[in-house]
Amino acid sequence: MKHLTLFFWALLIAVVMESLMAVPRYFDPELPRSYSRDLLVGVCLLILVARTRFARPVWVLAVTGWGLALGFEWVRGVGTTAMSQQPLLYDAYFLVGHLYILLRDLMGMKALAIFAGVGVSLVLIVLLSAWMFRRVQVAARDASVLGTVVALCGLVAFGVTCEQVGEAKGRNSLMDLADNLDRSFSVSKTISETLAPNAYADIRKVDLERKPSVHIYIVESYGRGMRRQAIRADYYALLKRLGARFKTAGWSMMTGLSEAPVMGGRSWLADTTLLSGRTVKYESVYRHITPKLKDLATLPGFFNDQGYQTVLMRPKDKARAGVELVNHFGFDHTVFNLDLAYQGRPYGWVEIPDQYALGHIRDEVLPTLGDEPVFVFAHLGTSHIPWDEVPPIVDDWRSFNEYEGRIPRSNGRPLDEKNIRFQMKRYKRRDEVRLRRLKPTSNNVTDFFKSVSYSIEVVAQHVESLTDPPDMVIIMGDHQPPMYKNNPDFTVPVHVLVRDHKLLREFRNRKFRRGMRLPKWKNRMYHEGFFSLMVRALARAEGVEPPRYRKRGEPSKKVEKAK
Repeated sequence: MKHLTLFFWALLIAVVMESLMAVPRYFDPELPRSYSRDLLVGVCLLILVARTRFARPVWVLAVTGWGLALGFEWVRGVGTTAMSQQPLLYDAYFLVGHLYILLRDLMGMKALAIFAGVGVSLVLIVLLSAWMFRRVQVAARDASVLGTVVALCGLVAFGVTCEQVGEAKGRNSLMDLADNLDRSFSVSKTISETLAPNAYADIRKVDLERKPSVHIYIVESYGRGMRRQAIRADYYALLKRLGARFKTAGWSMMTGLSEAPVMGGRSWLADTTLLSGRTVKYESVYRHITPKLKDLATLPGFFNDQGYQTVLMRPKDKARAGVELVNHFGFDHTVFNLDLAYQGRPYGWVEIPDQYALGHIRDEVLPTLGDEPVFVFAHLGTSHIPWDEVPPIVDDWRSFNEYEGRIPRSNGRPLDEKNIRFQMKRYKRRDEVRLRRLKPTSNNVTDFFKSVSYSIEVVAQHVESLTDPPDMVIIMGDHQPPMYKNNPDFTVPVHVLVRDHKLLREFRNRKFRRGMRLPKWKNRMYHEGFFSLMVRALARAEGVEPPRYRKRGEPSKKVEKAK
């Protein structure tokens, strides 16, 4: 009878605990069926050492290991549901807070109850596990050899049945957890090295005398995808017309390609990489690095140190519940969504037409900055997916606010399940770092071209209408559009316009091509190399010793040695 008691407890633990491991599947049936090999191994060890002096230490280890495995599998289940990918725990650390904010926007205080309920449930389950593990040890201590063998065979049979009959794949949860922690530590260590305070020390020593003004205009989703066969001829015609206009207006031009760290979305990661000179591929890295950017060498910080007035414009950005509007790079002046006071008809995802945003910068911001040199970084948004309607180009940008029969805008719109899943995909971690949302069709490729062409055209008109044009204008994309599956091309065009051809020397050395046409893909640069490239271009134009070019944004050998 005693050997049956042991068999009963062993089987009960296997069934009950494995059911708790599968809790995420109750909410998302699409998750793969699986069971924990760690649990079966742990119970077998409890039985084998029940009569030895190691019984209690193994019991403590089994309870601790099971609690860690269960918590990890729950996190893995939630992450897979939200992101269609197993999360890195370092990302999950940030994801939990973001998920809570999203659920709170959707459910109010019920979100707090859910999070508290999950935590309490996990504690209660671990306590239940401790009691059940103790019961199986007591039963194993009193059982006969035959009973022990029967129980062990039953556990093995349970695992075999799960894999062969139940089509459930076994998981080594603790091994996966250890591997995840190791990768998380590696990412965290890499970030810490990236944040070395003496990185880019040679750039901090550069002292410009002439201080040419620089404007950078980021055209959303303007990638090398504009060369798709269906729109290539129209794109080249657009570049030819623009090149002729800029040349007539006295601009010298060169064009290059820059490889973004992301594809299809997450513009803030591309911008941060571009301005910081550090590779920022993932949301966890972004969340770690942004609070420290004001104290690090960055492109906006470089211009601030040189006495420039620095301006940031992001028409979509606005504060909302749980999300602060932060000027991470320390720009002197910021222009965000509410600063534009747009009351017209909403167009697309950003809702504010690029022409309106550029007009505001030109007529309301730049005239107030005085005689100091200016650095402008403007991230436009009309060409952001869904490319459903291109705004008209009007004579006076202010006329957009005169629209009657205004459509209500989306301020305060509650989040639904679709939006939550979309937001969670920001934390996806893959080598390709892409975010595919569209399958290319003749319609959406054409719509993409129209939207990007509109944005480039209004930037061109904006530059042409500046009464005091800057010395250098850069028009470039942030990342490729979201409609690729296996394309390894992450590059975006970079058009450099200057009044003084000396400013092009460094770009020429980096294999940029004269004019507006794109160069060869093999001659691409990288977003993280843009910071050092820009400073070198400015320094070389006036004969100042340029800092080292960092193609991939890596710190210098001296910095590495100092670490």
